[in-house]
Amino acid sequence: MEKQAALRSHLAEISEIEKQKIFNKILWKIMPILFLAYMFSFLDRVNIGYAKLQMQDYLGFTDIQYAYAAGIFFIGYALFEIPSNLLMDKIGARKTLARIMILWGLASAATMYVSSINQFYIIRFLLGIFEAGFYPGVFLYFSYWFPGYLRGRVAAIILAGSLVAPIIGGPISGLIMTEMNGFMGMFGWQWMFLLEALPIIFIGIFCFFYLSDKPQTAKWLNAREKQVHQHIMNGDNANKADAKEKQSAHSMGEVFKALGDPRVYLLAFLAFATYCGNYGFSFWLPTMIKDMGVTNIAHISYYSVIPFSLGALGLYLITRSSDKRRERRWHYALSMILASSMLVIASYVDVGLVPRLILLGFASFGFMGGMALAWTLPAGYLQGSTAPVGIALVSTLATTAGYFSPWLMGVMRENFGTNQAALVSIAAVMFLASLLMMFVVPAKAVYVSEK
Repeated sequence: MEKQAALRSHLAEISEIEKQKIFNKILWKIMPILFLAYMFSFLDRVNIGYAKLQMQDYLGFTDIQYAYAAGIFFIGYALFEIPSNLLMDKIGARKTLARIMILWGLASAATMYVSSINQFYIIRFLLGIFEAGFYPGVFLYFSYWFPGYLRGRVAAIILAGSLVAPIIGGPISGLIMTEMNGFMGMFGWQWMFLLEALPIIFIGIFCFFYLSDKPQTAKWLNAREKQVHQHIMNGDNANKADAKEKQSAHSMGEVFKALGDPRVYLLAFLAFATYCGNYGFSFWLPTMIKDMGVTNIAHISYYSVIPFSLGALGLYLITRSSDKRRERRWHYALSMILASSMLVIASYVDVGLVPRLILLGFASFGFMGGMALAWTLPAGYLQGSTAPVGIALVSTLATTAGYFSPWLMGVMRENFGTNQAALVSIAAVMFLASLLMMFVVPAKAVYVSEK
């Protein structure tokens, strides 16, 4: 008893500087490798946008068939996300993350061998299955290491990987496809799938040996750091045990409540509309740039940096302004109006290649900022025991944009022969979301606490 009392007294003297040093140490130990993994996860799911520029002639598929191949990834991902999460609970986050990375890397590399559209469908579906659970797995892993008040900043670092992937990975994809086309009798797109898959396989193997499952098993934390960390995490989790027990006791009832809650579908559509822009760009931007007259694949990848860079700027500036002013409704609505109007203008105004890409960049500026704002709403609006299930359902429904958006653009291109109808269709979805935010979403959903 005296020893425990002395330990509590000793831990009570923890300074903010000591806490910061410990979490900075943890951040720099595990974040770089997981940031790279998330970047490659996004790159490996969207690099078919560049591969299409060569694959389409080789396999002879149509724009609609390409759209199905791009979107079927998300069907596999959605179907197997829950089983993957259940498996993670049994074998641990470290093994699960390594398993996911290695398997999706192998599936992505295997894409180099497809010789028919049906094989392309199958490998994309398998890629979704193997990658399922990675995103929630990473954030479960973070919950072991970081208290709740730090996880927002940690999440922002990881999410930045989805923008780094096209900004850096796009030009790399273009160079591989251009410079290695014909090397050793293989097409450039085959080399791209192989070379961009190998890093994540090695990262997965490295993570298996490098990551520690829990802080208490980390050899790079000394005894004092482990004690301080455990003390902080115990305080952070103290008020969650009872809520978790109640939630598990009524889990099925809460699932049905969430399914019948119209707020869930409203919030899901706000995120869905932003995802339509994000995945529409990721899968179709290289083709759109080619349609503007750029034939060299490496040059296409360089030009694609313009819209994606403006999207990154929007993600930073819009969220920063929204947080500073503690306002969500008008920031989201105006961001989506900007995005939709820029898409329409870029569709019909012939102002040259770079100015048109800048217009598309301002569209990306809007929907990327809107995406971040859309995800500030569910946790604050869906409160109580239904919140975890409701938020998960919002995420699942919003992710269907990964199938819908490429499919819609493919259908419009196939039927009308231009990008105009495709972009205007996505713009209409975004504009509808802005109207819903302004006139349907209640004030309670967008209220930002002064605390």
